[in-house]
Amino acid sequence: MSLFVHVSDFQLTQLWKKSDTEVVVAVVPSQIKGRSFVIHHSELCSLRPHQWLNGEIIESLFHVAAHASGVVDTIYILSHYTAGVILFGDRTELPRQSLPRVNFDNYEAVLSFVLVNNNHWKLLYINTNASTVFLMDPAQLSSELEDSKNAAKRIQEYFKMRRTCHGKTDWVGIRWKGGAMRHPIQQDGSSCGVIVVKMAKALMEAFPLMPDVEFDTTKKAMKDERKALGLHILEASVFDDQTCCAMCAAYKPPVSGPQMTDWIQCDRCDKWFHALCLDIKSNQYEKAKRGSWKCLLCT
Repeated sequence: MSLFVHVSDFQLTQLWKKSDTEVVVAVVPSQIKGRSFVIHHSELCSLRPHQWLNGEIIESLFHVAAHASGVVDTIYILSHYTAGVILFGDRTELPRQSLPRVNFDNYEAVLSFVLVNNNHWKLLYINTNASTVFLMDPAQLSSELEDSKNAAKRIQEYFKMRRTCHGKTDWVGIRWKGGAMRHPIQQDGSSCGVIVVKMAKALMEAFPLMPDVEFDTTKKAMKDERKALGLHILEASVFDDQTCCAMCAAYKPPVSGPQMTDWIQCDRCDKWFHALCLDIKSNQYEKAKRGSWKCLLCT
């Protein structure tokens, strides 16, 4: 059972106060059975007020919301990297993101998000019932309808490419069009990711209907929402920190080594670590075992 099943604001705030580390703080189940998002402390810290959200955090929150709203089998959560290649990448890159094992006919919609200009997140929503693609900009810096029309063309090309490469015909016959949807507007320079998550959650909760996407985007509201999202991640975690390493999130180290694995436990937080993952020298390991040892998160 995860250390963070019942998480308080105080625990989250304490994590945010610490300098960024690569210690694992959560493992969030994805839509696909057997796959999870490993969330490191440094990634969780991107939810601190006024910071730009990490893509792994946004994507894991999409999956948390999909489970909570019961649309796991209805709305496909597309990797934001794949979505970026589809909408903005070179066409020669598309075959590598073709998802040959996915049958989109099993779903009624797709949700994802994309990075624009290396500093701004937009929401991608593809709805089969309306045959419409929405590319929603939290800051509305450009024409959403025009952007959505361009996105629809790229989506059309993507499904044709899947037919050519893999003989996949799912969604290939849909004539996609671009659409625009009213939504709240970003009021600061750092909350685009928070707004993308809020919009995605509203779409999931209302599905298959089209929602009125309304919520507060003031600085205070965004600060409160960041805390709520941090708690959602920690509470959704299935990370067992008593049997798995808090650096690699696995029982066995991810690299080849001796059959016997050396472990060390933090005397403050009680998390366990592979000595190999810590890259700790043998003499340092023996000294730490004999005395008191604190992990990166607790020093």
